[in-house]
Parts: sequence; C-alpha cells; structure tokens
Amino acid sequence: MAPTLRLVTLTPDDAPASLEDAAARPLHGIARVDRDVQIEARGHADAAAPVAQRLSQLRHADYVRTTAVVALGPSDDVVGFAWVRALQKSNPDVVELELCVHPDHRHRGVGAALWDEAAAVVRGQGRHVVQVWADVAVEPPAGPGTLTATSGSGRVLADDDATRFALARGFAFEQLERMSRLDLPVDPSLLRRFAEAAAEHAGDDYRIRTWCGELPEEVLADIAALESRMATDAPSGGLEIEEDPWDADRVRTWLARFAERGQTLLLSAAEHVPTGRLAGYTALVLATEPDETRPSADQDTTIVDPGHRGHRLGMAVKVANLQALAERRPDVRRVVTWNAEENGPMLDINVALGFRPDGGFAAWQLRLPD
Repeated sequence: MAPTLRLVTLTPDDAPASLEDAAARPLHGIARVDRDVQIEARGHADAAAPVAQRLSQLRHADYVRTTAVVALGPSDDVVGFAWVRALQKSNPDVVELELCVHPDHRHRGVGAALWDEAAAVVRGQGRHVVQVWADVAVEPPAGPGTLTATSGSGRVLADDDATRFALARGFAFEQLERMSRLDLPVDPSLLRRFAEAAAEHAGDDYRIRTWCGELPEEVLADIAALESRMATDAPSGGLEIEEDPWDADRVRTWLARFAERGQTLLLSAAEHVPTGRLAGYTALVLATEPDETRPSADQDTTIVDPGHRGHRLGMAVKVANLQALAERRPDVRRVVTWNAEENGPMLDINVALGFRPDGGFAAWQLRLPD
C-alpha cells in the first residue's frame, strides 16, 4: 500500500443520518470518483450513481447489505473505493463488487489495496464468489489483442488496465453488457407506429397500463413474481446467479427507497385481460423533479412472463413507457440501458427504438479459496 494511503471501511452502522452530516463526506467522495471515472470512460456521467443512492444503499441492509472500503489520500480526499453488495435473501455465497480508482491516482497501488481489503470483507461474510463489473469505453472489434467473454459474445482489450488487473487476480471474463443511450425526444410518429404494430400483434387479450411513483396494491404480487424471475431469465453467461425472491412487501420497499433518494419509477405493464394478471412490464428510474445535473433516466427491469412471449409485449411496454416519459417529463433528455450482448431480442428492440451503443461493462467472476 502507498505510504500516504489510508483505508476506511463503512458498514450500515456507519451510515450518516443525512448527506449534510460530516460523516457523509466519504459518500460524497465516492460519488465524485464514480462520476470522474464515468466521464473519463464515456465523456458523460449518466451511469454514475447519485450520492443519495449511495447513502440509501449503505443505510439499508434488509435485502442487500453494502460494505464500502474507502481509500483516502494525503488530504483525506477519496481517491478510490470498493463497494461490496451482498444479497440477504438469496445467493448466499455471492457478492457484487464495484471497484473504482480516480484517474489521477491510478498505478499507485490504490486498486490493489482496495481489492485486498474487499476480499477480506467477502471472506469475513463467509462468501466466496466475487462478481465485478468493469467499465468498457468501447467494445473492440474481433482480432488479436482482444479477449472474448466465456458467453461467446462481447470482447475487451487484453491490455486494458481493468483486464490486466482482473486476470492477474484469477478472475474469468464471463460476460459483456452493452450500455446503450437513447437521445430524446423520439419521433412521436415512430413510437405511434411501433405501438400500433405491437397492439395489432398482441390482439385484444392484452392492454397497457402505466403508473408513476406508486403502484396499486392489486398489481404488487404480479410485479414481485416477474421481478423474482429477472435474475435467472436474463442471460448471465457463466455468472453464478440464483433466483432472488420478491414479494409484495419487497416491491413496496423498492418504491419507498426510490422516493427516499429523490427518484421515482415510471412503469408500464401489459395486462392479460382474460385473467387480469400482468404478463410483463418495463420501468424507468428518473429524478422525482427535473434535475439539470442528471438529465437522464435509467432503464430498470424489462421482462415478459415466458407464458406470454411471442406477442411483442416487450416492444409494447417499452414504447408505452417512452410515450409516457415524453408526456410527463419532457425535461429528460436521454435514456440509458444495459443488456447482455447475447440478449438478442432485447437488443433488437432497443436498436429499433433508436438506442445506440455507448461502451459497456465487463462482468468478471472469481471464486475465492477457503
């Protein structure tokens, strides 16, 4: 470890009461590092997590427990961090790790020190499988000097800093998630044509319903059932992922956590009219009020129940949500989404709607020895 580097570990017990507290300084530093890393990689910070989201994640440990390892420089400024997330209701041997070092402080041992401490945290929790998502500015074309994911789709540069760091520690490159951006507004006539075509294909057995912020009680169980499938339905390459159970209470908590950090959910669902059950849905996460510092919306879950696939419901709900976004929040200028490179059906929908590639995230996995 560099002689002037100091590591501080934060657990839910260390979460400050508010972002104005002096104890929140490390969280503000984490958000700054995250933002600067994203700007360096992509020229913008759409994928960076707001500091209020960091606080909310650290504070609550009922469904996911967060531990942060913070690297402090000579002036106690945050120069890097490791963000360790462990599901509490499923996947008892797995953690997700986000490891970031500020561009101005790389190649000084900061990343190595953070990794060593994060690995100790993982072992201390009795877990062994570490999954890391590393920024990829641009997916390189196939050829010499590249590494292909074990999924068979997606590549990274073999001499990239993150690639060399991961390989040196025994990680396997399991998957590449494509990050895509959609500039708004989308031509209303294009959305209308897609909506009409999807409705004609689906027929009278389905109707679209849209909500913002709150969901009616009668749909919570259906949302929970669909969300429970999401972890295992989406392509995951060689990543060790088990189903993560949801129920109505967890959906209520999900909505409350968004509100706590100044965000809201815009959700459009396809209802199967004969049964009254939801067959699928999509959701966008956006700031509760217009925010010039974050003019983008994040695409959250999009899923269709296997028993209802083949009716173009994925396109139907995504188009409906974009139409609702244009009507309710014209201040939002971009939508950002992530999809596995092998998830052809969803990528096809996104490309048709006008999304364009904007780098991605490489999924690396390591099983720590006992």
